[in-house]
Amino acid sequence: IIIEQNMKNRFPEIEFRVNKEAELEVALFFLKKSSFDKFIKDYPELKKAKELSEEEAKKFFNGKINEYYLTKEIELIEKKKTIEENWNKIKDKFFVEAEKIFDHKWPKGEYIANISLFGMYRLTPGTKVFSIPSIDYAGNPPAYGHINYTIIHELLHIMFEDFYKNNFKNELNKEQYYELLEIVNDIVLNLPIMKEITKWQ
Repeated sequence: IIIEQNMKNRFPEIEFRVNKEAELEVALFFLKKSSFDKFIKDYPELKKAKELSEEEAKKFFNGKINEYYLTKEIELIEKKKTIEENWNKIKDKFFVEAEKIFDHKWPKGEYIANISLFGMYRLTPGTKVFSIPSIDYAGNPPAYGHINYTIIHELLHIMFEDFYKNNFKNELNKEQYYELLEIVNDIVLNLPIMKEITKWQ
């Protein structure tokens, strides 16, 4: 029992949040990306932001997100409990297996998952703060498990960032590094043990 408790103490504890300010930050990030249409897939009225200046887009997004949260915030807070419960069912197995794969301990720090209304999610580079879906049914073909899969996807980035920093000392340029992050995730998420844990494709 003591050994088991010590193992759990070294694993990250994710704080799940409902956070309007984080929604705005992520919206402004995706505005400049080709994936913006996926980000706003449930809110097509936000396409207007593409035509605005950066400052105008920020005001536009801020107003719209405030508007959405008037009706959606309570729903997101209610979903948070279910998200936490579902994550708790698989987290320990995932944390153990990820340490085995990388032969690397989980980095310490404050892990924060912001539950989002939108359709694309990101980890803020160099942090342990990321966004996740509020709707669990997605994929191709659609299946339940999208939220836990996204949590795992972002956590693997955090693990690999720390692994890379400790083993390779910035040997790649920025563009190569971000490509490598995604390549490593594709490889790890397709390992049989990860497919068994995520049960999502």
